[in-house]
Amino acid sequence: MTAARFGYGLAVPPGRSAAPIQPKMTLGALYRCLLNRLDQRLGLRVGIHFEERTSVVDEHAVAGTEPKGSEQRTFDADLTVRAGQVVAATLTAGAFGAETLVIRVAEFDGASRYSIAGEGFGALRARPDLFDLDAFGSRLDAVPVIDAVIDQETPDGSGRIVVDAEVDTDAFSHLLRAFGGGQSEHPELPLLSHSAVLSAASDVTLDYWWSLLGLDEVDGRPARHNVVVCHVHASFAPLTDDAAGAAAVDADDALPVLDDLDAAWERARQRRAGS
Repeated sequence: MTAARFGYGLAVPPGRSAAPIQPKMTLGALYRCLLNRLDQRLGLRVGIHFEERTSVVDEHAVAGTEPKGSEQRTFDADLTVRAGQVVAATLTAGAFGAETLVIRVAEFDGASRYSIAGEGFGALRARPDLFDLDAFGSRLDAVPVIDAVIDQETPDGSGRIVVDAEVDTDAFSHLLRAFGGGQSEHPELPLLSHSAVLSAASDVTLDYWWSLLGLDEVDGRPARHNVVVCHVHASFAPLTDDAAGAAAVDADDALPVLDDLDAAWERARQRRAGS
Protein backbone atom coordinates (compact mmCIF):
# COMPACT_ATOMS: atom_id res chain seq x y z
CA MET A 1 0.00 0.00 0.00
CA THR A 2 2.79 2.40 0.94
CA ALA A 3 4.81 1.45 -2.13
CA ALA A 4 1.81 2.09 -4.38
CA ARG A 5 1.17 5.51 -2.78
CA PHE A 6 4.70 6.72 -3.57
CA GLY A 7 4.82 5.14 -7.03
CA TYR A 8 7.51 2.64 -6.17
CA GLY A 9 7.54 -0.16 -8.71
CA LEU A 10 5.05 1.60 -10.98
CA ALA A 11 5.70 2.96 -14.48
CA VAL A 12 6.27 6.71 -14.51
CA PRO A 13 4.98 8.44 -17.66
CA PRO A 14 7.51 10.63 -19.50
CA GLY A 15 7.23 14.42 -19.52
CA ARG A 16 5.80 16.36 -22.43
CA SER A 17 9.17 16.43 -24.13
CA ALA A 18 12.00 14.00 -23.69
CA ALA A 19 14.38 16.11 -25.82
CA PRO A 20 17.57 17.02 -23.95
CA ILE A 21 17.93 20.66 -22.93
CA GLN A 22 21.35 22.19 -23.45
CA PRO A 23 22.27 24.07 -20.28
CA LYS A 24 23.27 27.71 -20.84
CA MET A 25 25.87 29.33 -18.65
CA THR A 26 26.93 32.93 -19.20
CA LEU A 27 29.40 35.33 -17.67
CA GLY A 28 26.39 37.26 -16.34
CA ALA A 29 24.95 34.22 -14.57
CA LEU A 30 28.28 33.56 -12.82
CA TYR A 31 28.61 37.25 -11.90
CA ARG A 32 25.11 37.40 -10.35
CA CYS A 33 25.60 34.11 -8.53
CA LEU A 34 28.63 35.60 -6.77
CA LEU A 35 27.11 39.07 -6.33
CA ASN A 36 24.04 37.62 -4.59
CA ARG A 37 26.32 36.56 -1.73
CA LEU A 38 26.89 40.23 -0.80
CA ASP A 39 24.76 42.32 1.55
CA GLN A 40 23.49 45.06 -0.77
CA ARG A 41 20.94 46.67 1.55
CA LEU A 42 22.97 49.86 2.05
CA GLY A 43 24.37 49.87 -1.46
CA LEU A 44 27.62 48.98 -3.17
CA ARG A 45 31.01 50.48 -3.68
CA VAL A 46 32.06 49.75 -7.25
CA GLY A 47 35.58 50.15 -8.53
CA ILE A 48 36.52 49.91 -12.21
CA HIS A 49 40.10 50.01 -13.44
CA PHE A 50 40.99 50.03 -17.15
CA GLU A 51 44.54 49.82 -18.45
CA GLU A 52 45.82 49.75 -22.02
CA ARG A 53 49.43 49.26 -23.12
CA THR A 54 50.49 49.60 -26.74
CA SER A 55 53.89 48.43 -27.99
CA VAL A 56 55.41 48.77 -31.47
CA VAL A 57 57.80 46.00 -32.51
CA ASP A 58 59.64 45.54 -35.82
CA GLU A 59 58.27 42.66 -37.89
CA HIS A 60 61.63 40.88 -38.07
CA ALA A 61 62.94 41.85 -34.63
CA VAL A 62 64.83 39.22 -32.65
CA ALA A 63 62.90 37.71 -29.73
CA GLY A 64 63.40 39.77 -26.58
CA THR A 65 64.12 42.99 -28.50
CA GLU A 66 62.84 46.12 -26.76
CA PRO A 67 59.86 47.71 -28.53
CA LYS A 68 60.55 50.79 -30.62
CA GLY A 69 57.83 52.66 -28.77
CA SER A 70 55.15 52.16 -26.15
CA GLU A 71 52.12 53.97 -24.80
CA GLN A 72 50.03 53.49 -21.70
CA ARG A 73 46.70 54.92 -20.61
CA THR A 74 44.52 54.20 -17.60
CA PHE A 75 41.06 55.03 -16.36
CA ASP A 76 39.70 54.47 -12.83
CA ALA A 77 36.21 54.95 -11.44
CA ASP A 78 35.41 54.72 -7.72
CA LEU A 79 31.61 54.70 -7.47
CA THR A 80 29.12 54.78 -4.60
CA VAL A 81 25.88 53.11 -5.69
CA ARG A 82 22.66 53.28 -3.67
CA ALA A 83 19.24 52.01 -4.82
CA GLY A 84 20.78 51.28 -8.20
CA GLN A 85 21.94 54.88 -8.72
CA VAL A 86 25.46 56.34 -8.63
CA VAL A 87 25.39 59.05 -5.95
CA ALA A 88 29.12 59.81 -5.82
CA ALA A 89 32.09 59.07 -8.04
CA THR A 90 35.77 59.83 -8.40
CA LEU A 91 37.01 59.48 -11.98
CA THR A 92 40.71 59.39 -12.85
CA ALA A 93 42.25 59.37 -16.33
CA GLY A 94 45.97 58.96 -16.91
CA ALA A 95 48.41 58.53 -19.77
CA PHE A 96 52.16 58.04 -20.01
CA GLY A 97 53.90 61.41 -20.01
CA ALA A 98 50.76 63.39 -19.12
CA GLU A 99 49.43 64.77 -15.86
CA THR A 100 46.60 62.70 -14.39
CA LEU A 101 43.10 64.17 -14.62
CA VAL A 102 40.73 63.75 -11.65
CA ILE A 103 37.02 64.63 -11.57
CA ARG A 104 34.59 64.09 -8.72
CA VAL A 105 30.85 63.83 -9.28
CA ALA A 106 28.19 63.96 -6.56
CA GLU A 107 24.40 63.89 -6.36
CA PHE A 108 22.84 66.06 -3.64
CA ASP A 109 19.27 67.33 -3.26
CA GLY A 110 18.44 66.14 -6.76
CA ALA A 111 21.27 68.06 -8.41
CA SER A 112 24.43 66.78 -10.10
CA ARG A 113 27.69 68.52 -9.29
CA TYR A 114 31.26 68.23 -10.50
CA SER A 115 34.60 69.03 -8.93
CA ILE A 116 37.98 69.20 -10.62
CA ALA A 117 41.02 68.61 -8.39
CA GLY A 118 41.73 71.77 -6.43
CA GLU A 119 38.27 73.30 -7.01
CA GLY A 120 34.94 73.20 -5.22
CA PHE A 121 31.75 71.78 -6.71
CA GLY A 122 30.07 73.32 -9.74
CA ALA A 123 26.66 72.46 -11.17
CA LEU A 124 26.00 70.03 -14.03
CA ARG A 125 22.88 70.47 -16.16
CA ALA A 126 22.70 66.77 -17.11
CA ARG A 127 23.03 63.88 -14.71
CA PRO A 128 26.03 61.76 -15.79
CA ASP A 129 25.27 58.24 -16.97
CA LEU A 130 28.22 56.64 -15.18
CA PHE A 131 27.27 53.07 -14.35
CA ASP A 132 24.16 50.89 -14.37
CA LEU A 133 24.42 47.71 -12.30
CA ASP A 134 21.61 45.92 -14.17
CA ALA A 135 22.93 46.92 -17.59
CA PHE A 136 26.39 45.68 -16.59
CA GLY A 137 24.95 42.25 -15.81
CA SER A 138 22.88 42.23 -19.01
CA ARG A 139 25.98 42.81 -21.13
CA LEU A 140 27.69 39.91 -19.39
CA ASP A 141 24.62 37.76 -20.14
CA ALA A 142 25.51 37.97 -23.82
CA VAL A 143 28.84 36.17 -23.23
CA PRO A 144 28.38 32.36 -23.17
CA VAL A 145 30.74 30.38 -20.95
CA ILE A 146 32.05 27.28 -22.68
CA ASP A 147 33.77 25.87 -19.59
CA ALA A 148 34.68 27.05 -16.09
CA VAL A 149 37.17 25.92 -13.47
CA ILE A 150 36.12 26.73 -9.90
CA ASP A 151 38.66 26.79 -7.09
CA GLN A 152 38.61 27.74 -3.44
CA GLU A 153 41.63 28.91 -1.51
CA THR A 154 40.85 26.87 1.60
CA PRO A 155 39.13 23.45 1.67
CA ASP A 156 36.84 24.36 4.61
CA GLY A 157 34.90 26.83 2.46
CA SER A 158 36.15 29.98 4.20
CA GLY A 159 38.49 31.10 1.41
CA ARG A 160 37.99 33.09 -1.76
CA ILE A 161 36.09 31.45 -4.62
CA VAL A 162 37.88 31.81 -7.96
CA VAL A 163 36.17 31.05 -11.29
CA ASP A 164 38.35 30.84 -14.39
CA ALA A 165 35.91 31.03 -17.30
CA GLU A 166 36.47 30.00 -20.89
CA VAL A 167 34.20 32.31 -22.90
CA ASP A 168 33.05 32.52 -26.50
CA THR A 169 35.47 34.62 -28.55
CA ASP A 170 32.92 36.39 -30.77
CA ALA A 171 30.73 37.28 -27.79
CA PHE A 172 33.77 38.51 -25.86
CA SER A 173 34.73 40.75 -28.80
CA HIS A 174 31.24 42.21 -28.77
CA LEU A 175 31.50 42.77 -25.03
CA LEU A 176 34.63 44.86 -25.56
CA ARG A 177 32.88 47.00 -28.15
CA ALA A 178 29.86 47.40 -25.90
CA PHE A 179 31.48 48.61 -22.72
CA GLY A 180 35.08 47.47 -22.33
CA GLY A 181 36.35 49.23 -25.42
CA GLY A 182 33.32 50.63 -27.14
CA GLN A 183 35.13 53.77 -28.18
CA SER A 184 38.45 52.06 -28.77
CA GLU A 185 40.81 53.83 -31.09
CA HIS A 186 41.87 50.40 -32.39
CA PRO A 187 38.56 48.93 -33.68
CA GLU A 188 40.25 47.40 -36.73
CA LEU A 189 42.69 45.24 -34.78
CA PRO A 190 41.74 41.55 -34.44
CA LEU A 191 41.41 39.93 -31.04
CA LEU A 192 44.57 37.90 -30.39
CA SER A 193 43.84 36.41 -26.96
CA HIS A 194 41.50 36.91 -24.02
CA SER A 195 40.62 35.58 -20.56
CA ALA A 196 38.04 36.17 -17.83
CA VAL A 197 38.30 35.41 -14.10
CA LEU A 198 35.69 36.02 -11.39
CA SER A 199 36.26 35.73 -7.66
CA ALA A 200 34.33 36.31 -4.46
CA ALA A 201 34.84 36.57 -0.71
CA SER A 202 33.83 39.73 1.17
CA ASP A 203 33.69 41.37 -2.28
CA VAL A 204 33.22 40.23 -5.88
CA THR A 205 35.74 40.93 -8.63
CA LEU A 206 35.75 40.44 -12.37
CA ASP A 207 39.00 40.59 -14.31
CA TYR A 208 39.29 40.27 -18.03
CA TRP A 209 42.33 40.65 -20.22
CA TRP A 210 42.67 40.80 -23.96
CA SER A 211 45.31 41.53 -26.55
CA LEU A 212 45.03 42.91 -30.08
CA LEU A 213 47.55 42.58 -32.87
CA GLY A 214 47.91 44.97 -35.78
CA LEU A 215 50.37 44.93 -38.65
CA ASP A 216 51.69 48.04 -40.37
CA GLU A 217 52.88 47.77 -43.94
CA VAL A 218 55.44 49.73 -45.96
CA ASP A 219 55.23 49.37 -49.74
CA GLY A 220 52.91 46.43 -49.26
CA ARG A 221 55.31 44.50 -47.02
CA PRO A 222 54.98 43.86 -43.25
CA ALA A 223 56.99 46.42 -41.29
CA ARG A 224 56.02 46.30 -37.63
CA HIS A 225 53.51 44.91 -35.14
CA ASN A 226 51.25 47.03 -32.97
CA VAL A 227 50.49 44.96 -29.88
CA VAL A 228 47.73 46.29 -27.63
CA VAL A 229 47.25 44.62 -24.23
CA CYS A 230 44.26 45.65 -22.09
CA HIS A 231 42.98 44.78 -18.63
CA VAL A 232 39.70 45.63 -16.90
CA HIS A 233 39.24 45.01 -13.18
CA ALA A 234 35.76 45.54 -11.71
CA SER A 235 35.16 45.14 -7.96
CA PHE A 236 31.94 45.20 -5.93
CA ALA A 237 31.80 45.53 -2.15
CA PRO A 238 28.94 46.26 0.28
CA LEU A 239 28.69 49.79 1.65
CA THR A 240 29.18 50.08 5.40
CA ASP A 241 27.07 52.28 7.69
CA ASP A 242 29.79 54.94 7.69
CA ALA A 243 30.17 54.97 3.90
CA ALA A 244 26.44 54.90 3.20
CA GLY A 245 25.73 58.36 4.58
CA ALA A 246 25.57 61.16 2.01
CA ALA A 247 27.84 64.08 2.80
CA ALA A 248 26.60 67.58 2.05
CA VAL A 249 27.99 69.04 -1.16
CA ASP A 250 27.81 72.82 -1.38
CA ALA A 251 27.97 74.36 -4.83
CA ASP A 252 30.55 77.05 -5.58
CA ASP A 253 28.64 79.76 -7.45
CA ALA A 254 31.90 81.11 -8.86
CA LEU A 255 32.34 77.97 -10.97
CA PRO A 256 30.66 77.73 -14.39
CA VAL A 257 27.55 75.62 -14.88
CA LEU A 258 28.54 72.86 -17.31
CA ASP A 259 26.26 70.96 -19.67
CA ASP A 260 27.55 67.45 -19.00
CA LEU A 261 30.48 65.31 -17.91
CA ASP A 262 32.22 65.74 -21.28
CA ALA A 263 32.38 69.46 -20.58
CA ALA A 264 33.91 68.73 -17.17
CA TRP A 265 36.64 66.61 -18.77
CA GLU A 266 37.34 69.39 -21.27
CA ARG A 267 37.64 71.90 -18.44
CA ALA A 268 40.06 69.55 -16.68
CA ARG A 269 42.18 69.26 -19.86
CA GLN A 270 42.21 73.04 -20.26
CA ARG A 271 43.35 73.47 -16.69
CA ARG A 272 46.11 70.93 -17.25
CA ALA A 273 47.25 72.69 -20.41
CA GLY A 274 47.38 76.02 -18.59
CA SER A 275 49.32 74.73 -15.60
